[in-house]
Amino acid sequence: MLHHDPSDVRERLLDAAFRSAVANGVEAVSTRSVCSAVGVQAPTLYHHFGSRAGLISAVIDRAFEQYFAQKDARTPGGSTPAGEIAAGWDAHVAFARAYPGLYPATHPLSGTTSAHLERSESLLRAGFERLAAEGALAPGITPAVATTALRAALRGVAHAVATGQPDAELVSATVRDALVARLIDPDEGHQQT
Repeated sequence: MLHHDPSDVRERLLDAAFRSAVANGVEAVSTRSVCSAVGVQAPTLYHHFGSRAGLISAVIDRAFEQYFAQKDARTPGGSTPAGEIAAGWDAHVAFARAYPGLYPATHPLSGTTSAHLERSESLLRAGFERLAAEGALAPGITPAVATTALRAALRGVAHAVATGQPDAELVSATVRDALVARLIDPDEGHQQT
């Protein structure tokens, strides 16, 4: 009988659940199929994750780890505030495109919040606070307004991309450009920073 390192089994279970969630959504992840894919019995999964909900929580944590790693690795998208916001938007939409089954669980449209979402919003707000300090935001636009507007628009568009809505890429570019035009001071948006 082959004995596996318990952490290796946990990672294999998590990998199988993650692949299933990316392809089919978190609702489609079943403990039976994950256990079958790894070649273990259900008690092993429950030992490592406690329940299906614990497994799903670990899958979402992994998705956010990848999301934040992509954001951390991203270089600024332009030499202007508008280019910077557009690059952040495009990176978020790329995540939704790459993880269509997981995106709705990581960024729900409802009022649900999590530590991950709070971190994401905090990073977004910090970026807008920096732009405000540089005088780049349009008159009357505060960092709070910019954060709320961008987050609401981005979630809706990213959901459309993740679910394969017709013309989602064109919608993304259109909404991104309109929002950037409203948030950034027109004189600042064309200047080098």
